[in-house]
Amino acid sequence: MALNALSAALAWIVHNRVLDTWATLTVGGFALSNALIGSWLVWRLLRDEPAPQKIN
Repeated sequence: MALNALSAALAWIVHNRVLDTWATLTVGGFALSNALIGSWLVWRLLRDEPAPQKIN
């Protein structure tokens, strides 16, 4: 959820502010990092094996 909130905040900044070159690179770096971390977490979630079932 935190990555989704960060994504929304970064999009809001880009759409509502006029940014100079360094600010654009900084926000872009945060956005790229956010996307990479989110993709890595989804990959880990999908490759995780389910816990073994107990038979009673």
